Amino acid sequence: MRFRSGGFQEHKPTVVLDLTPLIDCIFQLLIFFLLTASFITTPNLGVELPKASAKASTTQQRDLIVVVTRKGEIQYEGKTMSQAALMQSLKQVHKERPNARVLIQADRKAYHGNVVKVMDTAKSVGFRRLGVAIQSRSR
Repeated sequence: MRFRSGGFQEHKPTVVLDLTPLIDCIFQLLIFFLLTASFITTPNLGVELPKASAKASTTQQRDLIVVVTRKGEIQYEGKTMSQAALMQSLKQVHKERPNARVLIQADRKAYHGNVVKVMDTAKSVGFRRLGVAIQSRSR
């Protein structure tokens, strides 16, 4: 039996690497890190903030600062107020600036439940941008 050399073509398999799943994973990781890195450094306002080594944004001119003291008191715009009064104040500000960020400065020894109540109040009013203030570690 004789075979012609020009009659058959050899098919070489082509290898294609699909990068779509890799790019998808990278974007998901990027979004995760951007959403979880919302720590902001601010000057000391009489509360002992928790320390962290991460650096954060210093633009604060549009932030609404709510302070939670060690005793559980809530301060907004330099006034001590109740949870209901805070809600009313935040409702008024939300009408004017719905995209503002609420920055919570809680003392490091403050009861965690009080901080969560402030966060819940801000969310219930309609604010979607919340931040927790930290103090940079001195090296």
